[in-house]
Parts: sequence; structure tokens; C-alpha cells
Amino acid sequence: MADWPHTIPHDLKRMLETRSGFRDAPSDQDLWGVFKEWLERHQVEAPQGLPAAPEAATPSLGHTTPY
Repeated sequence: MADWPHTIPHDLKRMLETRSGFRDAPSDQDLWGVFKEWLERHQVEAPQGLPAAPEAATPSLGHTTPY
């Protein structure tokens, strides 16, 4: 298990720079995907007590779809 990095590692910085060079600005979800991929690849576990936003609720469409 690797320790949580204290600075932005070079390969992660390059991944983020690549993503920010796209025509459309990356969304928060795009950026999180880059971070998550990097952390998983390097087997870095999140520190205890890391705050997280609540998961978004699935919106109700207000109707049911007939079968």
C-alpha cells in the first residue's frame, strides 16, 4: 500500500494537463475520474476521515414506463 502523496505526482499532473487541453473544459466528474484512476493504479488508499459529498439522488421522472 502506497502512502497518500503530499504533492501532485508528475504523471498525475500530466494526466490533468492532458484533460484540461481538450476543447471543452473538464467537468468535476472528469477530473475525479483522472484522480481515481491514478490512485487506483498506484494502490493509494484514502486517508481516514476524508470528507465526501453525499451521492446524488437519482431524479424521479414523475411517471412510469409501461411494459
